[in-house]
Amino acid sequence: MDIVAEGCRDKCRYIFNALLGGERIDRNETVFLSKDGRRITVEGRCQTTFENGKVVAMTGIFRDISKRVKKDLALRESEHRFRMLFENSTDIMQIVSTNGHFLHVNPAWLKAFGYDRDEVSDLTIFDLIAPDCQGHCEKTFQKVLSEDRVHQIDTTFIAKNGQIIEIEGSATAIFKDGKPLYSQCIFRDVTEKRKMEEELLKTQKLESIGVFAGGLAHDFNNLLTAILGNISLAKATIAENTPLGGRLKKAEKASLRAKGLTQQLLTFAKGGAPIKKLSGIADLVRDSVDFSLRGSNVKQEYQFAPDLWTAAVDEDQLSQVVQNLVINAGQAMPDGGSLTVKGKNITLGSDNHTGLPAGRYLLLTIADEGYGISRQDQDKIFDPYFSRKESGSGLGLAVAYAIMKKHDGRITVDSVPGTGTTFSLYLPAARPRFEKTGKQQHEESTTGGHILIMDDENMVRDVAAEMLDFLGYTNSSAKNGEQAITLYRAALSQGKPFDAVLMDLTIPGGMGGKETMARLLEIDPQATGIASSGYANDPIMANFTDYGFSAVIPKPYEMDELRTTLAQALPRKKSESVTA
Repeated sequence: MDIVAEGCRDKCRYIFNALLGGERIDRNETVFLSKDGRRITVEGRCQTTFENGKVVAMTGIFRDISKRVKKDLALRESEHRFRMLFENSTDIMQIVSTNGHFLHVNPAWLKAFGYDRDEVSDLTIFDLIAPDCQGHCEKTFQKVLSEDRVHQIDTTFIAKNGQIIEIEGSATAIFKDGKPLYSQCIFRDVTEKRKMEEELLKTQKLESIGVFAGGLAHDFNNLLTAILGNISLAKATIAENTPLGGRLKKAEKASLRAKGLTQQLLTFAKGGAPIKKLSGIADLVRDSVDFSLRGSNVKQEYQFAPDLWTAAVDEDQLSQVVQNLVINAGQAMPDGGSLTVKGKNITLGSDNHTGLPAGRYLLLTIADEGYGISRQDQDKIFDPYFSRKESGSGLGLAVAYAIMKKHDGRITVDSVPGTGTTFSLYLPAARPRFEKTGKQQHEESTTGGHILIMDDENMVRDVAAEMLDFLGYTNSSAKNGEQAITLYRAALSQGKPFDAVLMDLTIPGGMGGKETMARLLEIDPQATGIASSGYANDPIMANFTDYGFSAVIPKPYEMDELRTTLAQALPRKKSESVTA
């Protein structure tokens, strides 16, 4: 027993006693100790020799199996590590037989595809592959089983609940004697990654569109300023109930529609910041709905709270949101139906479902009785270019989403296919204090003054001058910042300063509005500037006071808008003069 390792001695004593009893031990494994203390694992057989019923000898034949035991131990440890990796990996792993049945799948697989473990044995890999990927995957599967190499996999699976899952990874077969035993695959769910890649491509496309649209809109808005200005001048001198007055009204309507389309493209492609002013939302929404449903067989119903709060909004942009939703609703009810528009005041807590900060909001809902939207499509309808309509651009709802986000609000959808759709718009309410709305400001009268017009376009300068003449203002014109500064200095030195400077922000090859305003304030700290631009996404238009301007008027504009803007800017100038 001296050469037997401590842990094996009891076993060896048992074997010794068995041999004494006449038993034969054909195979036994134990551990011996060498002279220098090394452990040697041996395998052997033992037998006893008897003479006259007495034991005369015990014979044992052993061989050293230490290396084999180490290999077996290493293999078991490797199998254990693989099992731990297989069970705990966040990657999707599967082992599949040569006929496509699942032999083993890991917990990550079960979680990704939504099956219970006892359901997997009845499935084949082809039960999960998306229909349009079946042919390609069958060919790839046969290649995996016939080629002893790693194959890259990129395909689409369908989970138990019908969810589409994009996967990529690798597959390889295990061979014995040249024949495949099974294939093993490691995948990753790249659905979100693919979405991000698609969004990046869309963003890059939009950036290209935006560069083009920005320049186009600037030129187009200059043209529209001249058109709308002249129409408003003509309307002011012709009765509306005459044939010519009717034609002018139609021309104005078409021009305003062109203005809206240009603004819509700019808002989506370049993400222009909203030019906000305090507004009565009910009238704005009602006008936008009525305009969108003219000539349709859809009946509209309004339910606005009588004490509906005001909100600071870009009226053109919010009108776009409403029009886009109403146009979609009308198209979803080709045989007619009812459209219900509601507005109420709500207060959201910190744990609200919209993700908006706690506070006071206006909730506007637009509900139709149309086809409805499937649950799957509801998750994608605000994505750029997504549309189920053959002629749809996929921009309308993406525009609406972008506008609401820039107003620190939210748009949500709730729909039941075959019953109808309800869109909900959340807008932050204005602070509870008295402020004049745009309509009230419009109704204020002005007392005239001296206005300097700065614009590089002759037709814009001419129509602006005519509108100012009609409104009772004297005026002068400059085609760039350098000329404007010269005229302003001269008027100031003669004791006849300009009451305001209406200036274009972008002057190709010359000094634009931003630099001109800064220079004017150096000359005269009381200078009143009104920023104007055909680039609706110019940051100065949204934050004009940060650059020293007193008011802003986006192009294209008509005479009523010019009157309202001057009413905003000039009282401040006059009150400051009285105080001084």
